[in-house]
Amino acid sequence: MELALGAMASLAPKLGDLLMEEYVVHKGLKPDIESLSDELVMMNAALLDASRIPPDQLTAVEKLWARKVRDLSYDMEDAIDDFILRVAGGDNSATDSKLLKKILVKVKDVMSIKKLKDRRQISDKVKDIKKLSSELAELRAKYTVRGAGADLAASIGIDPRVINLYKKESDLVGIQESRDKVIRMLSLGTKYDDAHASHQDLKIVSIVGVGGLGKTTLAKTVHDMLKKQFSPSAFISVGRTPNLNRTFEKILVELDAKYKQVDMTRWDLEQFGKELHEFLQNKRYLIVVDDIWDVGSWEAIRYGLKNNNCGSRIIMTTRNFELVTKVEEVYRLKPLSNENSKKLFYKRIQSQEGESLDDELSTEIIDKCGGIPLAIIAIASLLVERPCEEWSKVYHSISLGNGDNTTKILSYSYYDLPSYLKPCLLQLSIFPEDYQFDTNAAIWMWIGEGLVHLEKEEGSLFVVGERYFKELVNRSMIQPIEDKYDRLVEVFRIHDIVFDLIRKLLKDEDFITLLDSGGQHSPQASLRREKKTCVPRSDCKLRRLAVRNHHVQRFPEDIMDIPEALRSLNIIYCNIAIMTPLHSFRVCRVLCIEYSYVPISLKHLGKLLHLKYLELYGTPVDELPKEIGHLRSLQTLLLVNTGLDELPPAVCSLTRLMCLMAEGFKRLPADKMGNLTSLEELRLESIVGQSATQALVAELGKLTRLRVVNITFSEELEESLQEALVQSLFNLWGLQELALSSKWSQQGSAMWGDWEPPRQLRRLIIKGIIFSRQPRWINRSCMAHLCFLSLAVHAVEAQDLDNLARLPELRYLKLDGVSWPPRYDTGPDDFRNLRFCDVGTMLVFHMGAMPRLEELVFGVCAGYWSWEHNGVLLEQCPTMDVIEDLDLGLDNLLSLEQVTVVVDCSGATAAKVQEVEAVVMRAMENHANRPTIKMERLQRRIEKEGRLLEFKDKSDAFFITFLRLLRHPLKSVISHDCAGASMCEVQKVEPAWRHAAEVHPNHPSIELIRKNNDEIASSSDHPNTELRN
Repeated sequence: MELALGAMASLAPKLGDLLMEEYVVHKGLKPDIESLSDELVMMNAALLDASRIPPDQLTAVEKLWARKVRDLSYDMEDAIDDFILRVAGGDNSATDSKLLKKILVKVKDVMSIKKLKDRRQISDKVKDIKKLSSELAELRAKYTVRGAGADLAASIGIDPRVINLYKKESDLVGIQESRDKVIRMLSLGTKYDDAHASHQDLKIVSIVGVGGLGKTTLAKTVHDMLKKQFSPSAFISVGRTPNLNRTFEKILVELDAKYKQVDMTRWDLEQFGKELHEFLQNKRYLIVVDDIWDVGSWEAIRYGLKNNNCGSRIIMTTRNFELVTKVEEVYRLKPLSNENSKKLFYKRIQSQEGESLDDELSTEIIDKCGGIPLAIIAIASLLVERPCEEWSKVYHSISLGNGDNTTKILSYSYYDLPSYLKPCLLQLSIFPEDYQFDTNAAIWMWIGEGLVHLEKEEGSLFVVGERYFKELVNRSMIQPIEDKYDRLVEVFRIHDIVFDLIRKLLKDEDFITLLDSGGQHSPQASLRREKKTCVPRSDCKLRRLAVRNHHVQRFPEDIMDIPEALRSLNIIYCNIAIMTPLHSFRVCRVLCIEYSYVPISLKHLGKLLHLKYLELYGTPVDELPKEIGHLRSLQTLLLVNTGLDELPPAVCSLTRLMCLMAEGFKRLPADKMGNLTSLEELRLESIVGQSATQALVAELGKLTRLRVVNITFSEELEESLQEALVQSLFNLWGLQELALSSKWSQQGSAMWGDWEPPRQLRRLIIKGIIFSRQPRWINRSCMAHLCFLSLAVHAVEAQDLDNLARLPELRYLKLDGVSWPPRYDTGPDDFRNLRFCDVGTMLVFHMGAMPRLEELVFGVCAGYWSWEHNGVLLEQCPTMDVIEDLDLGLDNLLSLEQVTVVVDCSGATAAKVQEVEAVVMRAMENHANRPTIKMERLQRRIEKEGRLLEFKDKSDAFFITFLRLLRHPLKSVISHDCAGASMCEVQKVEPAWRHAAEVHPNHPSIELIRKNNDEIASSSDHPNTELRN
C-alpha cells in the first residue's frame, strides 16, 4: 500500500513552517502540530516498511489504516493550501521549501475580521486532524503494518544494456526462424506460390501468442525487412480499448505524411473507410495491425483496408485465439528455447556478451520464466544490481509456479521498487495504451503532481525526476523505442503486460480513477457502495481523474460529486458536451487536455492558485485570459495548437514557471520573456516578425537557468541577430540542449567561433545557419558529453571528421555540407557510440569501426561538379576515381540495420549513375545482417526564397550571376512572397529569372512559385506562369 503515503513528502516542510508562526503559538496549537508532525513521521516510516507487501497480503484493517493515513495527508495539505489561498491572498511566488514562511510573514500584518475567521477555521481543522491522527495511532498500535524497507537506488544514467535489449532484441531471442516462416507465409514470390495471380491477391497473416512473447517484435522485424518491397507501408498498434477513429487517423498518417496537415477530428468511420479505399487504390501496401483484442475492432479495420489485387499484405498480431479464424494464415509464436532464454538473460545481467554464469540457481530462474522474453528481461532487471547471494531470496519470494509466471515476476518487480518510484509509474497510466511519450513530458507532469522531491534544499526538481525516469527504464518497467520519423527524438512506452498490471494496481492503490471507452477502472465503484451504507469514510473523495477516448454528454454525477477535492484532471482524445466549471477544481494541481473537444471556459482560470501544470495540446479554446498571470504556483505551461493567435503578455509574470512550450501562436510577448527567471526549458515555434525576433534574442540572455532551448524562427537570422544570439548564449552556462531553426538559410556569423559551449551540452541542432567551417569548439575536450549533433557546413575537412570521431558519447550525427573530402577512413577507435550517421562523403570502414551503428546515410558522387562560395572554388570529384570498386568495408559494421545511399548525379551521364549504383549495391548485398537498402538520386538544383519586393529593382546581371553559382544545376526553384507587390512588379521579376536560366550554360529547368498570391496589390491580371500555392 505504498501510495497511502499521499502527500506525506510535501507535508513535512509545511508543518515545520507552521510551527514557527506566531499565531499558532498564540492559539496553543503548537503542541498539537508538533504531536501531529511526530505522528506523521512515524506513520510515514511504517508505510515505508510496508511498501513491499502486496495488497492481497495485508489485512483489511491494515488496508483501511493505510487509506486513512493517505487521505489524512491530502486533507492536511489541502487545509494548509486553503490557508494560503484565503488568508494570505495566494501569493505563491516563493520556492516550495520557503513558500509558507513567506506567506506566514504576510499574515502578521493582516488583521481583518474575515482573516480572523479563516484563522479560526484553520485552528479547528488542525484540531480535527490531530484527533483523527490519534485514533489512527491507536489503530496502528493494535495492528502493526509489517514489511521491510526499500533502499534508495542510486542511478546516474540509463543502463546501456537495456537500450541494446530493445534495439537489438531480434539478435538475442532467436527470432530469425520465426521471421523467415512468417515471410514465407506471406508468399512474396516464393516456391509456395501456385500461380502469379495468387500473390496478387490481398493476403493476411496473423501472429498469435500469449502476452510478453514477442509478437510485436516479430511483426516489426518482418515489416522492416519487407517494407522496401511495398509502397506505402505502415505499422499501427491498436490495444485493448481502441478509439477506432484515432486508429484510422494514425493509419493514414503512417501511409502518407500529407495527412498530418488534414483535420480529421470530425470524421466518422464511414469517411475514414472511404478515404482509405481511395488512397489504397492501385497501391501495393504492407500494413501491420498490432495488438488486436476483439473481433469488432478487427472487422472495422479489415473493412477499411482494400483488396486491390496489387499483391498487398497485412500482418495482424493478437493474444485472442478466437480471432485467428478470421484470417487466412496463422503463425503461433512459441516461447524461446532454453538456449535463447539463457542468451537473453545473460545479456541483461552481464556487460560481456557470451559470458555464462553457469549457475544452478540461474538455470532454475530462467526455467521458471517459461521462455517468455518479457519475464526474462523483468527478472534479470531485478537481479542485475544485486549480489548473487541475494538471488535465492528473490527467487523464493516470488513463489514461481510451473505456469505463466510473467505477471508474478512483474508484480514482484513493482513491489521491489523504491517508494518514490511507485506513484511515478502508476501516474503514467493516464496515457492511452501503446502511447509513446518522451522523458520531459513525463517528468514535468510528475513534478506538477508533487511526486518528485528534493533530498536537499539545493538542486533541480527536473534532475531528480530524470533519475527517477532512468531507474524505471533500468528496471524494465519503461521500454525505450525508436521514433520512426525522427531519430533525434527519444521516446518510450509501457509494455502491454506492464500496462495491465498498472490497471490492476490502480484499483488496489486507489491512486487514479480512469474513464475510457471500455468503462470505469478504479475503486470508486466500491466507494459509492460504501457511501450508500452510510459508513463514514474520508477516502470517498476523488483526487485524480484521467479520461481517455470518451465521447459523453457530461461526466457521471458520482464522479464529479466533490470537484473541490480533485488534484489532477487529464482528458485525452475526448469529446465532452458539458463540462464542470473550471473554478470548481479549487485545489487542482494538474490540468491536461490533449486532442479533445471540451467546452471549457478559461475565464476563471486565474482562481486555480495551486495549479502547477497546465497543458492544452491540440485542443481549441476561446481565449487565454490575462488572469493566467495569477497562477503564481504554475511550473509547467504547454500550449500547442490551441487555435489562438496571441500568447497573452500576462504569461511573462509567472515567475515560478520552469517549463514553457508555445506553438501555433503568431504573436508572442518576446520583449517580456526575460521576466521568466525560473525558466529551465523553453520551446517556441514560429517567432514571427523582425522586432519579436530581436527582442527574444536579447531576452534569452536573462534566462540564466535554462537547460533546454528549442526555438524556430520565421525570420532570417542575419549576422547582427546571430551576434546578439551568441552573446545571449554566453550567459546560459547550464545549457544541455540547444536546437535553433530558421526557415531561411543564412551564412553563419564569425562570432559563433568565439562561443564557449557549456561542457554538459548533450544536444546541438542548428538548422538554417550554414557555417563556412566547422566550429573549432566541436572537439572532445569542449564537448565530451555531446550525444546529438546536426549542423550545416560549407566546406568539411578531414580534420573536422577526426574531431567528430573522437566525441565519446556521440550517438546521432547529421552533417550537411557542400564540399567534402573524397573519402574518409574510420578505424576501431572512431565513433564508438554512434547509432545514426548521415554525412555527404564516402566512408570506408575498417575492422571495429562504428560498432553500434544501426543506420547509415552517405553520399556518392557520380560525376564532377563545382561551386563558388565567397570567391573560393569548391570542387567535388567522382567517388570512383578515389575508391576503386567502392570497397567500403560495410561488413565490418556489425550492428547495421539500414543503409541509404544518396547518389549525386551532377555532372554525370545516366549510364555513369547506373554504374555507380550497381557497384554500391554489390558492396552491400552480402552483409550478414541483410540491412534494408535505399538508393536515392540527388539532382543538383538551386532553391531561392524571398520577398518579391527585394528583387524588383535588381538588374538582369544579378539573376544571371545567382544561377551561375552552381556550375551544373539541373533545376532551379524560385519562391516569391508576393504580399504587397503589384502585378506589374511580379511580371517584371519572373521573366528575369527565366532569362537567367536560358542563358546558363547548363540550361536548367526553372519553377516559379508564388506565395500569398491573394495579397498582390493589383489582382486584375492573371499571368501565364504556372502557379503553386
